[in-house]
Amino acid sequence: MNDKYKLMILAATLLAALCVTSCTRHEDKVHESWKTPEPKAQVDDNTLADALRSALRADPEVKNANVKIEAHNGELMLTGTVNNQAQMDRVIMLAWMAEGVLKVDNRMSLNNEARAGK
Repeated sequence: MNDKYKLMILAATLLAALCVTSCTRHEDKVHESWKTPEPKAQVDDNTLADALRSALRADPEVKNANVKIEAHNGELMLTGTVNNQAQMDRVIMLAWMAEGVLKVDNRMSLNNEARAGK
């Protein structure tokens, strides 16, 4: 009979320990890469457009591309023409890399020579 009570007390102790360890906050269990990042300070639209223009001028693959940039509330609209799809992809990538970009609206097109080559 004494062993029966010891076994019950041991089981109750283990159950209580298990309950206590599972009572941590959910936020403590979420890996930091799964958390929503802190909102960043909004970048001025002129600063955002100028940063992308500088990045495009500095990149040898797209420095001669005919791209116009408009920024409004962190959203970039890209218009103009590029020589090939690789240039278009590069411009879009650089746009997304600019600090403060929330959305990129690609309205660029391939120039006539690139379209004729298809």
